[in-house]
Amino acid sequence: MSDHSGQQLTAREMVRAHAYPALAALSTISLLAIALLQIPGAVKAHRYNQCIDAQVALRQASNLTGQDGPGKLIDLKAVQHCEGL
Repeated sequence: MSDHSGQQLTAREMVRAHAYPALAALSTISLLAIALLQIPGAVKAHRYNQCIDAQVALRQASNLTGQDGPGKLIDLKAVQHCEGL
């Protein structure tokens, strides 16, 4: 604290001087922890999407008629397979 020039700081001044950096560090650490905790869920969702895409492509290769569009049997069976049912 250059404005105090060798004076002893009181407890209140110490809190005021260090509160912002301490809270900023805590906020940064919390943000990093939250971001790291999101990684497993993102990986799971990515693998699930890849499984759905692969199953839909595999089932469309059989050329079933009337199975175009969302909510059709191909999509439902792909979801069932990827969820392990």
